[in-house]
Amino acid sequence: MMIGVVNDFLEATLALQIQGPDSLSTNRAVIDTGYNGALTLPLSVIMALELNPLAARLVTLGDASQRVLDFYEAEVVWDDKRQTIQVLCVEGEPLIGTSLLKGYKLEIDFVVSGQVVVLTAA
Repeated sequence: MMIGVVNDFLEATLALQIQGPDSLSTNRAVIDTGYNGALTLPLSVIMALELNPLAARLVTLGDASQRVLDFYEAEVVWDDKRQTIQVLCVEGEPLIGTSLLKGYKLEIDFVVSGQVVVLTAA
């Protein structure tokens, strides 16, 4: 089980440990059920973690536009286990997508400082 918090903008957030080849960072990320990837990070975090680049790919954004964006490899601690994931480089707040949520149940109390609970689905 993972516990997060609803922020002042009524966004569900979780703190994630993100591991690069030689560094570790803890970042709070917004859960975005409209994003089907694993995680987005801004370039500044990607560079600080010295993440290994993967091939750039064409992606479709939320406004239906398409762009070629850069992907990187990282490890995250998810439900007390390390997972290797692909990170999409996008400026703005880090986002957790549904590929990390697969097989889990998400419960959110949509009030400021409300509890966010991610548990293994039954």
